[in-house]
Amino acid sequence: MKLSLNEVAKLLNMPEATIQRWVRKGNIPAIEIGGQYVFIKKDLEKWARLHNIVLNIHPEKDAQKLSPIKISVSEAMERGGIFFNLKGEDVNSVLKSVVNLAPLPPEIDRDTLLERLVQREELASTGIGDGVAIPHPRSPLENPPQYPFITTGFLEKEIDFHAIDGIPVFVLFMMLSPNTKAHLELLSRLSFFLRDKSFISFLKSCSKAESLLLKVKEMEKRIDISSTMEKENSNGET
Repeated sequence: MKLSLNEVAKLLNMPEATIQRWVRKGNIPAIEIGGQYVFIKKDLEKWARLHNIVLNIHPEKDAQKLSPIKISVSEAMERGGIFFNLKGEDVNSVLKSVVNLAPLPPEIDRDTLLERLVQREELASTGIGDGVAIPHPRSPLENPPQYPFITTGFLEKEIDFHAIDGIPVFVLFMMLSPNTKAHLELLSRLSFFLRDKSFISFLKSCSKAESLLLKVKEMEKRIDISSTMEKENSNGET
């Protein structure tokens, strides 16, 4: 299945000009036919998985899909901790800092986790754009946490994660999940928040852990209310 530039821009929730720039730089798979960029759906989906990107397949139904809340981003953040002025001179040293700070369960070996995170970055950057990275192991750990876990780190200085948009990272969300299904659900929910430009702006000025948790809880509550209203309207029409 072939997709147009406009369709891909909607799937990624990005301006067409940004997609065109990525194509010219070779950052996204595309072919040129008759002077127009064309994208093969299966190639785009593979690229998205590799770069930790959730495609916005049905934007008008996103809120309904994410509710009722099965996995809570705010609860995962509370478990993982929120840290400011995270130190590091490059990707690996930043990852080492966040692993050292994270309140990991005793069964998780920090050296092994760091090694797995570095391996994932070597495969493809977890920088998803807009100055955000979501580092995580490529596959669940042998001794994974019982519940989803997000350690949030606001960097002391921006670091080049080789993200697809070239913007250096100022905040990262290290994700650990008990299994692949939980990882995908948590990633989908977090990605939904990060597609909101106002949330990105909030992150850039955030200076307190309590403020971030409150913001995320408010967003999750709106999703829950939106889903309930959708269901009530749907039931009323039948």
